[in-house]
Amino acid sequence: MICRHCSATPRALPRSYLALLVGQTISLLGSNVTMLALPLTAITLLDAGPAQAGLLLACGRAPCLFVSLFAGVIVDRLPHRRILLTANVVMAATLATIPLCASLGHLGMVQLYATSVLVGVAAVIADVAYLACIPTVLDRSQLVRAQSSLEFSQATAMAAGPFLAGWLINAFSAPTAILADSVSFLLAAALLSLVPMPAASAAPSSTVLVQMAEGLASVFGNAVLRAVTLATGTFIFWHNAYSAAFLLHLTKDLGFDSRVVGMVLGIGALGGVVGAAGSPWVGRAIGLGPVLMTGLAVSAAGMSLAALLTRPWWAAVACVALSQFILWIGQGLYHVQQVPIRYALVPQRLQGRVNASIRTVVWGLGSLGALVGGAAAAATSLRTTLLASSVLGTASIIWIWRSPLRRTRSLHL
Repeated sequence: MICRHCSATPRALPRSYLALLVGQTISLLGSNVTMLALPLTAITLLDAGPAQAGLLLACGRAPCLFVSLFAGVIVDRLPHRRILLTANVVMAATLATIPLCASLGHLGMVQLYATSVLVGVAAVIADVAYLACIPTVLDRSQLVRAQSSLEFSQATAMAAGPFLAGWLINAFSAPTAILADSVSFLLAAALLSLVPMPAASAAPSSTVLVQMAEGLASVFGNAVLRAVTLATGTFIFWHNAYSAAFLLHLTKDLGFDSRVVGMVLGIGALGGVVGAAGSPWVGRAIGLGPVLMTGLAVSAAGMSLAALLTRPWWAAVACVALSQFILWIGQGLYHVQQVPIRYALVPQRLQGRVNASIRTVVWGLGSLGALVGGAAAAATSLRTTLLASSVLGTASIIWIWRSPLRRTRSLHL
């Protein structure tokens, strides 16, 4: 499977994939509004502290730990279109309850926790289905390019989302801004009608538990997949610990309002556009393993800058924006290369379960990281938590360094 050079020239991406990509981009834009509006609802409207902010973030990540393996079985058994339509409608309806309850004066932290869990469950199932259906609408030679376009669209949504969220929150309110996400899921569901998808495979005769175990065995029985999964999981653990303190640092320590928060995050997320666009070229220049390690190292370095300066105000704004810009350059470099690895090494019949197994590990660790970060920030300080998480995030590189990927130029796709 491992080769030293890859000379294949990918063909143009088909319209069916482009329709799928547009729908995903719209939903990502809405999700990035909620990513800022939901914690700001808790912080500004309900006066949430570090532990509550960490718990809210963990509630959104917890379904990855408890639902992903079962989601993989569902995705490998049922039609992808039906799964994606149902998940998008559920997320739209659930998110719409937040502005409704806020307008009636009945919004509380318990509802925010419950909403995060339910949306997280639907998002896990939708994400696993989305990743599993990509190889069915594309030629294998197009997968790296397709992942680059997905990362590019995600980075663009991450850049535009905070600006849009900041404007909506300032013009209306944080709960009202979440309506944008609800609408985005309905639009994404409507675009699915333009994407031809094959019928579901015949249901396996084995039990659900056996099928889950088969997905896990495919991940951890392969040295390359195991290394990438553990590297990603380690970084996500520490990034979520960092995220539990990050918005509180911006609003409490630095005094940023919603517009400034949206501005610095939007500017920073442009780094993801740069990283996603440049990743295929960097991968060809230095090889798969080196670009994975470089992406993780750049990401951790970017994280560390956010807590360096608190005064003067303009310097703190510039430092946070630069921090996020560098962080997302690294993430763009990394994710464009790491996701197609599973397409190259895993047969189509196992794509759902393998994607689900990876998400269980990665985002399950993410939910634990959020709890650790919230507890650490409450026990020490926000700045200490940010700096410690950044340094510890570099440990993710060790998994790639000790694997066959270290000297791998490319994989057959």
